[in-house]
Amino acid sequence: MKTKAIQLGGKKIPYLLRESSRAKNISLKISIEKGLEVVVPVNYPTGQVETLLREKGEWILQKLTLISQRAQQKKENSLAEKHAVRFLGKSYPVVLVFQQGYPEVELVEDRIIVMLPREYQDRVAQIIESWLRYQAKKIIMQRLEVVAKVFGVHYKQVFIKDQKTRWGSCSSQGNLNFNYRLVMAPLSVIDYLVAHEAAHLIEMNHSKKFWALVERICPNYKVQRKWLKEHGTELTL
Repeated sequence: MKTKAIQLGGKKIPYLLRESSRAKNISLKISIEKGLEVVVPVNYPTGQVETLLREKGEWILQKLTLISQRAQQKKENSLAEKHAVRFLGKSYPVVLVFQQGYPEVELVEDRIIVMLPREYQDRVAQIIESWLRYQAKKIIMQRLEVVAKVFGVHYKQVFIKDQKTRWGSCSSQGNLNFNYRLVMAPLSVIDYLVAHEAAHLIEMNHSKKFWALVERICPNYKVQRKWLKEHGTELTL
């Protein structure tokens, strides 16, 4: 195998020239790992190799540009995967996929895929936060509807916020507030917080009656409350 170079489109393009006893004709291969590789039969004339490369010059340059872009994206994805996002108690690596259009986020098997234009890559945290807020609202509302029926209570509005010191609250008007970062915790912890705030619609205190209500929904609520105290600071982007 020999390393050579040729001028194509005003650029010096290196390539690997490899002779193969199996080859009957010249062939071109382009990959991220090796770049341009030319495979020829044994004793193939060098002049004919360069003639073919010039004839295929435009195609070669296009392919080399494409694999260069893919290599850069692979590098960026590798960097992104070093950062993980918690969702429902599990940590997921983040993978960036650059494409045109409105930014989207999808949970695919064991990773969170963020699809966005390249010029938006400095907004990844904001995009993920928006997705977490949406998921928090959807999941909390689903759990809350069940708990409200069990308690036989009605609530007015539900707000998903980024509260610095509280995971949830219940106002005297019957509005409920939940911290969006709860969606990073296990579902059992979310159920505890939903039961906690829904119980305040009946008992606006932390009396024995209040905790008895919470226990109806979460028999092991003390375990969930302890988990939140010990791991709450980890629930962050």
